[in-house]
Amino acid sequence: MKGVVFVLFEEFVVRNWGEATFEQLLDDCPHAAAEPFVSPKTYPDQWIVDLLTAACKRLAVAPEDALRAFGKFCFPGLAKRFPAFVKGMDSPRHLIESVNGIIHVEVRKLMDGAEPPSLLCQPVADDPNAIDVHYESRRGLCALMSGLLDGCAEHFSVPFQHTHTCCKQRGEPRCTFRVTFPALVPVHP
Repeated sequence: MKGVVFVLFEEFVVRNWGEATFEQLLDDCPHAAAEPFVSPKTYPDQWIVDLLTAACKRLAVAPEDALRAFGKFCFPGLAKRFPAFVKGMDSPRHLIESVNGIIHVEVRKLMDGAEPPSLLCQPVADDPNAIDVHYESRRGLCALMSGLLDGCAEHFSVPFQHTHTCCKQRGEPRCTFRVTFPALVPVHP
């Protein structure tokens, strides 16, 4: 996993529980980070799992809740670090629909070894204000995806709804989020 996720996780913990808590989490983990995390570097996926597990245990938080809160926290941090990806996006729907075909393509170019998830968007036949977002990742961090959607809604100040309709962790073939945007109000002359 790319270091930017670890850097953001450190910021998330420090902002909410202090630097001493983050240092304790590092001590609680089986791996030893001998130096600070660096955004472009790649670290073993297990390290973020270890940090999350340590945080949940130490802070008495459920993993799904922790991942969702972290995802929501991540969105503005990612937007700040990679402003070109959100600049010019006129709506959260436009951004979400561009993730797989534009943003993650660029992420792979910019960050050697990056393995972002696949996000395939499909319009919902009976609702023009909704899309199904199919999330696929070997990491299975669908709760993080849910938090990123929360952060996206907040960033655009558009209170869209999303429901995790299918989940691999429940034995279903893939994770799907139904994202429903506010209905557009027609403009009458």
